[in-house]
Formats: sequence, structure tokens, C-alpha cells
Amino acid sequence: MPFSSTCKIPRTNPWAKAQAARILYGVMGDSRGHVTRSLIVAREMPQHEFLFVGGGQVHSLRDEGYQVVDLPMAATYYRNNTVDISRTVENALKVLLGSKSVMDRLCGVVDDFDPHLIVTDYEYFTPLAARRLGRYCVSLDHQHIITLGRYPSPKEQRLSRFMTGQAIRRLYSSAHHYLIISFFQIPPVNSETTEIFPPVIRRQAAETTPTEGDHVLVYQTSPTFHRLFPVLESMESRFIIYGFGKLPERKNLLFKAPSTEGFLKDLASCRYAITNGGHNVVSEALYLGKPLFSFPIANAYEQFLNAHFIDRMGFGSYAVSIGSAGSRLLEFQDRLDQFKARIREEDFFGNDRVAARLEELIGCTS
Repeated sequence: MPFSSTCKIPRTNPWAKAQAARILYGVMGDSRGHVTRSLIVAREMPQHEFLFVGGGQVHSLRDEGYQVVDLPMAATYYRNNTVDISRTVENALKVLLGSKSVMDRLCGVVDDFDPHLIVTDYEYFTPLAARRLGRYCVSLDHQHIITLGRYPSPKEQRLSRFMTGQAIRRLYSSAHHYLIISFFQIPPVNSETTEIFPPVIRRQAAETTPTEGDHVLVYQTSPTFHRLFPVLESMESRFIIYGFGKLPERKNLLFKAPSTEGFLKDLASCRYAITNGGHNVVSEALYLGKPLFSFPIANAYEQFLNAHFIDRMGFGSYAVSIGSAGSRLLEFQDRLDQFKARIREEDFFGNDRVAARLEELIGCTS
């Protein structure tokens, strides 16, 4: 079902609401965030048939009852709370060198499935296969806020922004239209090809009533960031920590094993949250009204950008080095009421609008 190059993006599509459609969904699986976001979207559109393609953790969607086709993945690797650039580049080159056979296989999958819509969440091969076959592809992610949003960049981060932007443009920008979900709303560079929506939130989180306990929730995606522990031990608060596995309790630090239900319960009842800068966790915390203190992973520009806008929007604060963390955390704690009031002014739930937009886009074919 090839699309027409003159196809106008529809704003209404009665056909899509009346019938079930087939949706092929490419997902970057190097972190749980992309997979979680894609699962949220699929569950918001239960009348349609989804086929997911991608690597890494994408295979876990089989356990949710969805069809999955495994693909190689250009993953990002981390070490000591920093992007491991050499290992990341080495893996990307390995994937790219084998891309011809992957593309041939994926094009066969697309032809067999014959989707009414192709979506990519930062997956490399999906939009390329769509273009080869003359099919329409929609990008749905947060990463493209870096290249397709208008915002000033702090001077010290301009090189990081440039390098990250180059990678996004060269590897992940072959879609025809871009839907960006973001907890901070900024103007798109081109409103004809780019739309920005509030985040998509897990229904479990959306249906949770937040409370305020006496603990602070800590979530770290870099399990080697042990330099954080002495900073937390020097404070009076009780910290519940996810991301390091089940470690022995020490002083005021309680380490918990991974648990979706347990994490959400602890997030909904915390005073505030400390995290890196992953968009999904930030969005859920804000939806539940929790101020945020961010430790963005070094060389991960998207995480820095999230931390920057947490501070700029008045939702919390951040530190880029462990040396300044103690004093900045104390200043942050003194402003919790101010942060909470600011968070209450914003809308962090975009599920319905994103699903409705995808419904409209299903009909964009010749």
C-alpha cells in the first residue's frame, strides 16, 4: 500500500476509527524506555494489530501478547555514569556493516504484513525499509526534540548537542513525519512535518493516586554510579534506591530489586525523586506531582537537555558533577513547595492525543 508523495496529512480519518488496521512498529530496544513507550501506545489502540520489530528488550513484548521480529540494534553503552563512546561506535559500525541482509529481510516482513501504517521509535532500519518500499513512516519518540525543536542550548553543551544531533540526523531521521512526546513544550523547527505532544504515561501510573511519604525515591540507569551513595548517606532523608539491584541496606539507604509495581508504589508516595534524565521516569514523576533532582549521564545530551528543562521549567534541579551534588540537593529541598506548585500548572498526559493522531495518520496512503 504505497503512499503518494503528495499525500496531505489527514486531520480526520473515519476509516481508521471504523476498521482495524495493521501497524508495523520499529522500536529501539537498548533501554526499557523505548519499549515501555511503544507498549503504552499499542495499548491505547487495542482495536489494531501490531507487529513490533527491533532488538534488545523489544523481545519482551512477546510476553505482552504481541508479534515480534528480531533485528540487530545499534545500542548505546554506559560506564561509570558516562556514555562509553568507543564501545557504542564499535557496535554501531558492526550493525551498519551487516545492514544489507537486515534490510532485505525486513522489507520481506513489511511486504508480508502489508501494514496500513509504519511507526518507528528511534529504530534504525524501519524508516529505511519504508522508503525503499515507497511506504509512509511516522516517527514517534522524544529524541527528535534535540534536532526538531527550537530552544537555546547552554554554551558548555553546544559541542555535545552538535555531536548528538549529527548522529540523530544521519541514523534516525528517515521518517516522513515526526510526532515528538515531551514533558516540556517548545516550538518545532518545521510545524508541517513535526508535532509535539505531552508525554505518554503508563495507565497504571495514570490511575494511581499520589501521596507523600517520608522517603525519597532514587532511580539510576547506571549501576556503577556508586559515588552517589556517600552524598545520600550524609543527608537526613531515607532513600529507596532502584537500579543497583538488591544490595545490603546501609545507613539510610534501602536498595530494592527491579519491580514495576513496587517502583510505581514508591514513586507515587515519595517526597521527591532523584534520577538520571530518562524521559519516561521524568514524565511519570511529574505526572504524579513529584519534584525532580537529575544526575544526567555524561555525554548523553538528551539526558542533559531533560535536566536543563527540569530546572528551566521550575520542576526541580540538577547537577552534572558529584562534587556539587550535596549543596545543590540541600538548596533543592528548600524549594520543594515551589516546585510542586509549578508542576501542578502543567499537563503531562498525552496518551489520548497521541493515539488519536496516529488514528488520523493511518489513512495517509495513495
